[in-house]
Amino acid sequence: MPATTLQANHLMTLFHIRRVQGRPSDPYEVIFLDQHDKILVPLTEWYRLRKNLGPVSTRSTYLTYLMPFLTFLEKKECPWNASPERLRPVLMEFHRDRLGCQIHPGKDGESIEIVPTRDTPLQPSTLRVLRAALRDFYLVLKDAGLYAFANPLSSETLIALKREQSRALANRGAPDQAGIREETREQSRRRPTAFIQHPEDQGWKPNLRRELADVREGMHKVLDTMLDSAKISPREKAVLELLQNTGARLHEIVLMTMGGYRNEGVAGQAQVVNKGSMGREVKTIYFGYNPVAEQALTTYIDRVRPLHDPQGRTKLSEVGDQEPLFLTERGTPYSVKSFYYHWYRLYEPLRSMCSIRFSPHDIRHLFITEYLIKLKRAYQAGSDRFDEDGYLQTRAAFGRLVMGWRSIKTIDIYDHSRNGEKALFLLADYQKDLSKRHYVPEPPALREQQITQQTVYLARDEEKLSLQAEEVNWLQDADTLAWIKKVQQQAKQ
Repeated sequence: MPATTLQANHLMTLFHIRRVQGRPSDPYEVIFLDQHDKILVPLTEWYRLRKNLGPVSTRSTYLTYLMPFLTFLEKKECPWNASPERLRPVLMEFHRDRLGCQIHPGKDGESIEIVPTRDTPLQPSTLRVLRAALRDFYLVLKDAGLYAFANPLSSETLIALKREQSRALANRGAPDQAGIREETREQSRRRPTAFIQHPEDQGWKPNLRRELADVREGMHKVLDTMLDSAKISPREKAVLELLQNTGARLHEIVLMTMGGYRNEGVAGQAQVVNKGSMGREVKTIYFGYNPVAEQALTTYIDRVRPLHDPQGRTKLSEVGDQEPLFLTERGTPYSVKSFYYHWYRLYEPLRSMCSIRFSPHDIRHLFITEYLIKLKRAYQAGSDRFDEDGYLQTRAAFGRLVMGWRSIKTIDIYDHSRNGEKALFLLADYQKDLSKRHYVPEPPALREQQITQQTVYLARDEEKLSLQAEEVNWLQDADTLAWIKKVQQQAKQ
């Protein structure tokens, strides 16, 4: 059983909340009840408000982590809308008693550090998702005017300190490209303001093993076999083609709207909801230069989607901008969960074609890695003609326009990993030689260079000895000196 499933099952044992499905005409699609069958108003309201603020999958994930904490609040008889001063001790008690974490005061004196132990049933990454869910819960309800205090998951003191530090920065108004700002805007943005912090947070890094040439080749073999399979439906084929050609996240493709696809009539492009855009279609994906991808999408829209349209519409112009592009066979909006069902159905028989297991999200990293390889070739990296300035400018444009990253530094993580990929490639080659008992000889050119260098050193040593012999200063008396000179003359004769 996957680790994520085990963690979800553990969380399920920590709450006693059930849900009641609302009717289509009800303002609430789901109503949450506690163990006494009383309506949990804050959770029900948050669930309703969160519907239009991002992917449905994020709301479902956050819900899993919110229910155990709200159950714990009820047990401690602490209102959900209490002041931060009252909520924070309960937060610490929840992490310590229910999740087996150690609690340490933060170095700044305004936060706490959550450190998992061997008794903690959740991974560190899961604890960070829990923190994000709690922060989101109070942020959404505060924005709706339902929570009267500052967000208990944020430190007002650290926020004020961050604001003052930003004002005191030298050349704070200068862009990062100018090189005169005391720190980059990304560094300023990342100054911690959270009440709960995880000391070992080091940011995401790509898996170097997945960047090796043999792994990338294996991933392409799996994807090509999937796309050529008679078992793949036009819908999954269109999604896979877009994933492979755009580098977009899975939810950005699956949750695309008809208005986003139409994109005001611009062919070969679509607008999708970017991560952190709060439901707004602000990111552009490009696929017009691959006729196969465009044909797969057109085939689905023209031939398959009308079969499942809940209103029986056959023309693209009849469908509203906010309606989903991809539909299930029942006519409901397609979801990430539905795609994963078909992914594993197609992927499992092909696992042996690639040396490591990979997921749809890894297709995004494959896209970025191979784009950077092509980009370096285009600018002749590794040669005397390498145009470094042009390479860096194009790389930054790729991160901003194609990937939709807010930080221009994100691409550095991938680019730096290319050096690691080379190191691992050489290590793999060396280990293969050792397995065959082939040991590394000196390259002929290097051996000749070393022999030449040794000859030069010997010549220099002989020259020094000769000069030293010519420059001897005799310290003997005059009679001895005359005798030595006489012996030297006789030897020459």
